[in-house]
Amino acid sequence: MIASLFRPIALGIYLLFFIVGVVGALVLPTLSVFLAKEIGVRPLLVGIPFAGIALTSIIYNQWIGHWSDSLADRRPLVAGFCFVGTLSCVIFAFSRNYWLVAATAIFLFSLSMVSFSQMLAYSLDYADRHISPERIPLFNAIVRAQIAFAWVAGPPAGFIMASYLGFSTTYGVAAGLFAMVGVISIKLLPRLNRVEESNIEGHLAKASSAMATLSPDTKRSLIFCLVAFSLMWGANNAYLISLPLHLKDNLNIDTEWSGWIMGTTAFLEVPFMLMAGHLAARISLIAMIRLAGVAALLLYGGIVLADSLWQLFVLQLFNAIFIGVLAGLGVSVIQELLPGRSGSASALYTNTTHMGNLLSSLMVGLVADYFGYQSVFVANLVVVALAILAFGLVKPARAYSST
Repeated sequence: MIASLFRPIALGIYLLFFIVGVVGALVLPTLSVFLAKEIGVRPLLVGIPFAGIALTSIIYNQWIGHWSDSLADRRPLVAGFCFVGTLSCVIFAFSRNYWLVAATAIFLFSLSMVSFSQMLAYSLDYADRHISPERIPLFNAIVRAQIAFAWVAGPPAGFIMASYLGFSTTYGVAAGLFAMVGVISIKLLPRLNRVEESNIEGHLAKASSAMATLSPDTKRSLIFCLVAFSLMWGANNAYLISLPLHLKDNLNIDTEWSGWIMGTTAFLEVPFMLMAGHLAARISLIAMIRLAGVAALLLYGGIVLADSLWQLFVLQLFNAIFIGVLAGLGVSVIQELLPGRSGSASALYTNTTHMGNLLSSLMVGLVADYFGYQSVFVANLVVVALAILAFGLVKPARAYSST
């Protein structure tokens, strides 16, 4: 029944995802400006914390994600990592020592981001136990929409606070929100009954068997998919890091406008995400992902040529298509290649975002340091073009079933 989507537990899950989304929207878009303008470091040093966050996130997610499956209750993990996030944001608020801030971002803030993964795991556990199978995709879509809604208001609020109240206030608010999520996760969410050990072992055995039976063509397509998704997410993250500094350095536009630009994208991407899901039954997923790549080319090419604020807002239509389709259908592409292995498909897809973040951090640090932040968008054109070519080497999964 659709009422199961709006039980108190489900509403609590939606609320927590929204708040965590707001925290990310306050911290991540403003961090590059904080490093470059508030602390005053060169572009290469701006890229180091982002690269470190990406690398340690992969390590943390792999190790903690595997270990957490053996625990009877995920809520203490969510709360613990949120309090780590509180500590990291307090350090951001009061320290202006680059190496302390960088170390905090790499080792503590990235650890706090595991709270999102554990919340996602909790939501999947809840869906498996309390929501009918035909309603689970809608539940997951609602959960994903909370992040998009958070990014509608989060980046504008973050840049406004940073511009008028200072970074100490911005990160102080983020610290308070992290603490709120930690407390609410324990007080509001109930403990879920643990899945039987035999069931877990059965799923792992099935997953291992599925991987062993993959054909060489499927393995090749999977590799090209993972590379292409990493490139696309790398371009997107390079855009998020570079846009505020591009506005300030090259267009003489206040950095707070980048928050409104990102919020506009988040608002527009939701309908494209839903539309992509509706069309996926009739159009090849790979074809739609390639279309998203074309939208990205138009976006980054337009930013290179744009010289006024209104043009950047118009270009967000292409950004919404790019991110809406990529976020809405990306994991489904990998799931088609790995039937019966939804957990492994989700993990692989999540790691492409971390690999993309690592790539983007290195790219921004090197390209911007030598050629300026506008050149990052030129590099993005090359990266997205390579991703489209890689997707061109992917044989759609539906073709395997017909041969």
